[in-house]
Amino acid sequence: MFNSLKTTPDIIRATRFVVLLTLLLGTGLMVWYYYNPCGQVIYLSLFYIISMLFLNSYFGIRLLQLLFTEPDHRQSVAGAIVLLLTNIPVGYFYIQLGLQIYQRSSPV
Repeated sequence: MFNSLKTTPDIIRATRFVVLLTLLLGTGLMVWYYYNPCGQVIYLSLFYIISMLFLNSYFGIRLLQLLFTEPDHRQSVAGAIVLLLTNIPVGYFYIQLGLQIYQRSSPV
């Protein structure tokens, strides 16, 4: 997947997709836990948060690189960076909520 991201519009499109996917899957996991409170969902959520942190970090670093090397696409790259940064408060909320639930859950 990463090898096919050679042009700036492809990277921006992939970043938008990752942001949307991250938000939807994270919300889905929290809703799943709300309706099915079991410890396995929390473990899956913590794994999900860590893996999405790495994926979002990759795209963030790649966008910062493009911001300085692609002057023709600066505005669209900056918009993608802002969109990616909106995941930080949402991710922080999910981490805090997950850690609170994890502390209250009994060992499986």
